[in-house]
Amino acid sequence: MRFKLLPWLAVSTLVAGLAGCQTAMAPAGAAKSSTPPIESIGLSLTCPTSRSAVPNADYIGPYMGVENIVPLKEVAQDVYCSDTFKARNFPLGFVTIYGSSRIREKNVPCDARGENCNEAVKVANDVIYRDTRNFAYAWTQRHGKKYPIMTGAGPGLMEAGNKGAVEAGGASVGYTTYYDRKAGSDPAKPYGGDPKPALNAYVTHGLIFSSVAVRESAMIKHSAAMVIAPGGTGTEWELFQIIETIKSRQLTKVPVYLLGNRQTHWRSLEARLKDMVDRKTVNAEELSFLKYAETNDDLIRQLSADLGLN
Repeated sequence: MRFKLLPWLAVSTLVAGLAGCQTAMAPAGAAKSSTPPIESIGLSLTCPTSRSAVPNADYIGPYMGVENIVPLKEVAQDVYCSDTFKARNFPLGFVTIYGSSRIREKNVPCDARGENCNEAVKVANDVIYRDTRNFAYAWTQRHGKKYPIMTGAGPGLMEAGNKGAVEAGGASVGYTTYYDRKAGSDPAKPYGGDPKPALNAYVTHGLIFSSVAVRESAMIKHSAAMVIAPGGTGTEWELFQIIETIKSRQLTKVPVYLLGNRQTHWRSLEARLKDMVDRKTVNAEELSFLKYAETNDDLIRQLSADLGLN
């Protein structure tokens, strides 16, 4: 059933579930704490949207500012509304594509100052955009009704994933937050908070989170499989969250693939992980779930087998 929301429709009132903060009773004879107990509160949660302003958004959390000042209500709302969206529409979860916002369909060999030129990197970036798009297209044609494509809804390789999915005629999901830069703004609210540019044009089902932390958590926990394409610090942040939550058994193990030429794109990551193993801060067996796929065809074949779709 499609999850349709009217503007500011109250979908539930949660009291006690989120509201009751229970603590274990202290042992007999233990000294009493001077810290007062946490008070219980009631939260009435809504899942707001605005189809006229952002027609491809199924949920729009309000912009509240930087992560450490996002109020409890908006954090809880993000969790509730994203979980409800997934459960009602795509209960088996997504094949989630992570990757750079700066690798475009047509890349250039030099940076904006005409420096740091590298034709081989330009070609490799062109190839990875094409492979990401082609993977999303082929996957959606074959298995998109069961496991649709999801991305972070931004430009670059996220756009490639959404574009391939929508070109194949399937659902194209995006989880994002606010990145519309505003000059001279309050440091606590560095973005403009406009939801209109938050989702790329190829997203058919978009969620815009108030909390970037909840957005990242939802992307991981709603994934039936994860595909990591090359990226920058944001993608690496996501990759190491994925590695750690699976490694430490905080998440059900799901297939995780690194997409692209292993020597070109993943040599530095492999060196970093090997260094951790050599220094005995990580065991090699804990990283054995990470797999590599050189091309979109390799990825389709391996992932289909992992999810029992062959």
